[in-house]
Amino acid sequence: MNGIYIHIPYCRQVCYYCDFHFRVAMRDKAAMLAAMKQEMEYRRNYLRLNGETGRVAADTLYFGGGTPSVLSVGELGMLMREIERHYRLLPDAEITLEANPDDLTDDYLSGLRDLGINRLSVGVQSFHDDDLRRLNRRHTAREAYHSVERAQRKGFGNISIDLMYGLPAMSSDRWRYCLHTAFSLDVPHLSAYHLTVEPRTVFGKRQNKGENFHIAEEDSAAQFDLLADACEAAGYEHYEISNFARTGFQARHNTAYWRQQPYIGIGPSAHSYNGTSRQWNVNNNTRYIELLTDTPKDEQWCEREILSPFDAYNDYILTALRTSRGVRKDEVRQQFGDAFADGFVQQAVKHLRQACIVEHNGSYTLTRKGKFIADGIISDLMMTDDDG
Repeated sequence: MNGIYIHIPYCRQVCYYCDFHFRVAMRDKAAMLAAMKQEMEYRRNYLRLNGETGRVAADTLYFGGGTPSVLSVGELGMLMREIERHYRLLPDAEITLEANPDDLTDDYLSGLRDLGINRLSVGVQSFHDDDLRRLNRRHTAREAYHSVERAQRKGFGNISIDLMYGLPAMSSDRWRYCLHTAFSLDVPHLSAYHLTVEPRTVFGKRQNKGENFHIAEEDSAAQFDLLADACEAAGYEHYEISNFARTGFQARHNTAYWRQQPYIGIGPSAHSYNGTSRQWNVNNNTRYIELLTDTPKDEQWCEREILSPFDAYNDYILTALRTSRGVRKDEVRQQFGDAFADGFVQQAVKHLRQACIVEHNGSYTLTRKGKFIADGIISDLMMTDDDG
């Protein structure tokens, strides 16, 4: 099935850890929305199969960013009407909006429900006010908690909360408090990310000047273990390295990414994948608007890469091994051939011996130990032409 991603490249203020594409100034928002409508028009056939007619069916729609909740209900409705012009959202489609807690007023939530948005991903990050100030978040812990309660009262049952750990001065007790506060809201989905200091962020620039944001590796491991244990005890399945869900509430849109199903990305910096190629849009708001406002020639607002067999295999390893479904030997053999399947099995041996990967009926999944060092394992399992 197909997914649609809409990137809203605006935020009300800069979060010091964030490395996603956004801009605080919104003077060009109307022009941006018009350019996004143009991109939808020009790329309406991107996911169309040979011989397919009519609107292409899609079973997920995801508004990400940036902060999509900076858009009014009217602006979101305009984008959804444009999407419906070119795509047929299935009756049970998962429609997600990422939102900041302080944007989720009663009126705004009612408007979202009327539009058909049925899933919220709320950027809480922490239930400690000093953490939120350190991260330069706009909301307080109390506002975050009550925003989720308001959404539930308005009928949103499918809600995800984002939390961060590995923060400076975060003790296990403080992390445990964040988790149990989230559990007390009885949300069916939780995403938890360790702080990573990226070079282009405020934290990255401050670190270059000598400030330290890293915590000891043993503290990181302890907080990851606490996260996994607490979520398991609360009835959440650890279905992807950073994601936990109760039965029936796995994020369908992101799961489609991890299973390499086709999707189209609209907006500056958005990525697309159709099974044979990857495509990514220019990550500059002004340039994106200019290129879509003029008569486009050869989709100048994006770059495209045709996937080699090695690219496609590495993408599969990167996404599949992060999930509880894991890498399946038969799938590798069927999709990529004997050389890739045999190479994977050989490379996996040392990680099996180190108890970082476990194999069951031809499915290879990360253990708790392996999940904590997943990036290194995935890198080791990738193949290049030299391995062929």
